[in-house]
Amino acid sequence: MVMDTSFEFLLGALKKAKEQAETKPEGELITVSETVSVAASVYETIRNTLEYDEEHLLRRNAIRRILNRRLGEVTSEVLAGDLMRELIWARYLPNKTVAETMIGTVAVVVEKYQALFACVDGSTKEGQHKFEWLLDVASTELEYTVVPPIADEALASFAYAQLKSRLSWSSPVIVEEDRDLQLYIAVHRAVLKSNIATLRFRVLSLFYPEWTRMQAKSEEINSICQSIPQTIERIEQHLRHPGQDTLYMLVRRHAVVFHVIRDVSEEQGTGMTKMVAERNTLALDGLIASAAGLRYDRFRVRLKNSVFRAVTFLFITKMMLALLIEAPYERLVLKTTEITPLLVNIIFHPTLLGVIGLTARLPEAANTEAIIKEAHAFLGIGEEIGFTYKLRRPWAQGMLGIIFNTMYAVVFFGMVFAISAILHRFDFNSLSIVFFIFFLSLVTFFGLKIRNTRRELMVVETSTGFFGTIGDILFLPIVRSGRWIALRAPRINVFIFFFDFIVEAPFKAAISMVEGWLAFLKEKKEEI
Repeated sequence: MVMDTSFEFLLGALKKAKEQAETKPEGELITVSETVSVAASVYETIRNTLEYDEEHLLRRNAIRRILNRRLGEVTSEVLAGDLMRELIWARYLPNKTVAETMIGTVAVVVEKYQALFACVDGSTKEGQHKFEWLLDVASTELEYTVVPPIADEALASFAYAQLKSRLSWSSPVIVEEDRDLQLYIAVHRAVLKSNIATLRFRVLSLFYPEWTRMQAKSEEINSICQSIPQTIERIEQHLRHPGQDTLYMLVRRHAVVFHVIRDVSEEQGTGMTKMVAERNTLALDGLIASAAGLRYDRFRVRLKNSVFRAVTFLFITKMMLALLIEAPYERLVLKTTEITPLLVNIIFHPTLLGVIGLTARLPEAANTEAIIKEAHAFLGIGEEIGFTYKLRRPWAQGMLGIIFNTMYAVVFFGMVFAISAILHRFDFNSLSIVFFIFFLSLVTFFGLKIRNTRRELMVVETSTGFFGTIGDILFLPIVRSGRWIALRAPRINVFIFFFDFIVEAPFKAAISMVEGWLAFLKEKKEEI
């Protein structure tokens, strides 16, 4: 049997990544104090609890914050050294495993972006957008410089090759010349869970294949400086393509199959090659089922952690609002001291968020069977499968759309009126009712968003059921209003702002001073 070249490339990349992880760097290693590392890692844990984001993005987010804080203050070499030490302090990188030479490598990348930032006028709104855009790209390239995503890139290439050969296009919304790029973006969104910053760097690298090898004083950088607005606009058009989300959802349904194939390949090594070559489905299916089970277990742990972080943040926010707005309003304006509305507004929404998130279930048996079937096809040892890209029928158009939207609005305002009437009977004042409905819409939206992370593992479709349909009719308008608020509300997290712009700079400066002091004491101790 001739093995698929994309699968061979994946196996080779996994082997290379494993060898690099096991190879100890030569020469001097960057070393930081374990004492200050504890303090820095605790700070990062607290900060990250207040900002819901995927775990694999936390290191890149930290790099972005460091760049934003230190750019323009120091030279590229100093910034590179500080960047590496801060990442090791916070345990985004292990201590005593990164070579000192990496600072010079990182400095070259930093210098390149410093040249690009110099081309941007940050005093204007348009210039600020360019600055933020370049900051996204710079932080992603720096992370990939420090920790090359060899295995991830190979997995994305394997998924892209398998989907491209099986995908038929029945909708003209994505024209033929854009299909390859749109599939590439969808694969990176669904399989690698790349965020907008990561996608910007990946697409930029496609437009400029030599991007990662360019240096600050090269002619290419000078040329790119002149065309930054056009480049940004061109890339953003592809990332915001009207057909992208539908393609992303199609790819997402099969992403777990590629992850399971990777899991088994990493565990079995050359044994995987032998099983596929011999079409040993009996042994392979057991390994695939086991790998899928481990992913289900990790999902449940991650779901609990996500719910805990979200509930903690919501509880703190509700407490602050109750103490700063609701309680003073009742005492000073209404001249009352009703404690029930305050307690309900503090406790109900975090509890509801926890219930929505923690009741998510997976159809494990049927889903694992579907994963095995698709894995056979992707590995070339089973029945062939195909996928079709098509857009759903737009129901919100014409007279039928007007009727449906009217019914939708009637249900929404009817639910708001019913909830308000019930709360009024329990002595809620107008402000308490507004807060209750406002947070109800946000909590149901974010709760379902957390709950729906299970879709990353699901190949099979699940039916809503009778009670689920009734719930959709009654509460979907509330959920959609929460989504509308979340997308359009000012994206300013007061607590994150406090940490990033008030606490972080002096805290990191204090850590640097403490580390220097400990190093000084060590030197004096060695002199005795």
